[in-house]
Amino acid sequence: MFPILMAVIILVSIIALVGTLYVGRNVNQTIAKYESEGYSSAEEAASLQDHGKKTSFRLLAIIYGVTFLIAIILTAIFIF
Repeated sequence: MFPILMAVIILVSIIALVGTLYVGRNVNQTIAKYESEGYSSAEEAASLQDHGKKTSFRLLAIIYGVTFLIAIILTAIFIF
């Protein structure tokens, strides 16, 4: 049973890493798109960047929260 749990934890960690890279790539593409289009004002630029940071933080928090929850559940299964 132990090797199966370790395999699941490793798989979930890899999925979390891929999700993190995906979110980071999307944020970078969004910033590059807005920079290439230009802004009408500095206030608009700051607003768009702030929105991107909040969105990416929320997605990363969800990814790592689910990963942590699954790791806790698998550890509890292993102990009991």
